[in-house]
Amino acid sequence: METIYTASATQLLQMIHSRELSAQEVVAAFLARIESMNPQLNAVTAVADDALEKARSADERQAHGEDLGHLHGLPFTVKDTFATSGLQSPLDRRIRNQPVARTDAAVVARMKQAGAILLAKTNCPPSGSGADTENAVIGQTRNPHIAGRSPGGSSGGEASLIAAGGSPLGLGSDTGGGMRVPAAFCGITAIKPTQGRVPNSGVYNQPGGFTDQRTQIGPAARRVEDLLLALRTISGPDYVDSGVTAKPLYDPAQLPLRDLTIASFPYDPSSLVTSAVANAVGASAQALSRAGVQVVENRPLDLVGGARDLDRGWRRMAGTRGQDVVELLHAWDQFRSNMLQYIRYYDAILCPAVHHTAPAIGARDRQRFDYTVPFNLTGYPAAVLPVATDVDGLPVAVQIVSHPWREDIVLALAAVLEDEFKDWSRDLHSAAKL
Repeated sequence: METIYTASATQLLQMIHSRELSAQEVVAAFLARIESMNPQLNAVTAVADDALEKARSADERQAHGEDLGHLHGLPFTVKDTFATSGLQSPLDRRIRNQPVARTDAAVVARMKQAGAILLAKTNCPPSGSGADTENAVIGQTRNPHIAGRSPGGSSGGEASLIAAGGSPLGLGSDTGGGMRVPAAFCGITAIKPTQGRVPNSGVYNQPGGFTDQRTQIGPAARRVEDLLLALRTISGPDYVDSGVTAKPLYDPAQLPLRDLTIASFPYDPSSLVTSAVANAVGASAQALSRAGVQVVENRPLDLVGGARDLDRGWRRMAGTRGQDVVELLHAWDQFRSNMLQYIRYYDAILCPAVHHTAPAIGARDRQRFDYTVPFNLTGYPAAVLPVATDVDGLPVAVQIVSHPWREDIVLALAAVLEDEFKDWSRDLHSAAKL
């Protein structure tokens, strides 16, 4: 049997509900794993000192036959920017000058209401956004596969901890790839939901609504099945984030794969990828084809170049004149229209997640988010998952994208690839020896 910290969140829930494991056993195992691994990873900013007590209470309620939430007893972690009632990190206190939160971020509250137990908060850049995971208080988070490599950013602490077995399920934020790129670098799976599915309320510097249309909150885990588990919990309006809409979340298991047609491309000419990445996309296309999916090689025009221009314009917009803002939004609308014309003939897109594997810590490149930013601009749901390793043993990931509100297509295709490439590397014992 898998150890507690290598089991999926779904498996852990089944064992807790069947009383094969207690919530206390599960929480204690992950706390021990954090204590063991975090000195090397430097991924955790604060540990919840009431986690074991919450687990004990959960076991007592279960013993008394009380109604249990669907996430009863499951530990989870969150990016440091998420408000967590009573749990303050040094980043909140010393950099952001934030008081101890009295309420949870909307998604944290929903996880807790479903019975999940907050385990810890994880490292990120000071403002919550950035290409790497480093700050003056906590320092640099390291990749669990090779210590000198970056876990990416901005949700790199979350990705590093999950990959090393310190958490079964986590929540991060993704403005231009901030959860997907770390997931790709660290070898886990993550999904950026459709724009407007999950509220941002209570997340530092990421308010959601019209002022923050690009940022989406999403889950990360070691198994694809756990992404749906979390999405079902955190989705839907909270009547605070004005950008969130009530939409159904369809079941990937009910999707007939043979009815799907996808577009696949190994790279965009504006952002060349390594041979390992191109080969991973090609192998993934072949795997989906064997599963009955119709695969067509076709790429959108000016995907990376157009997105780069918009991304730079958006970052400059705060200091521009009114007419410049109008022109930028017009260009953004045109980009979205072009992508709609491209994807209208397909159910999904298969493409790179990032153009290389995890770089050295401190490396600077302008291409890191080339394949993720476009889908923040369109608002499409997008997931990444590892399918191979490169010559250094680092994870190589691919990305699957679909139409708005069709996370079921993304997750169904991701599950096919996970099953096909499940042996890429799952040895947490060796991967986490830094």
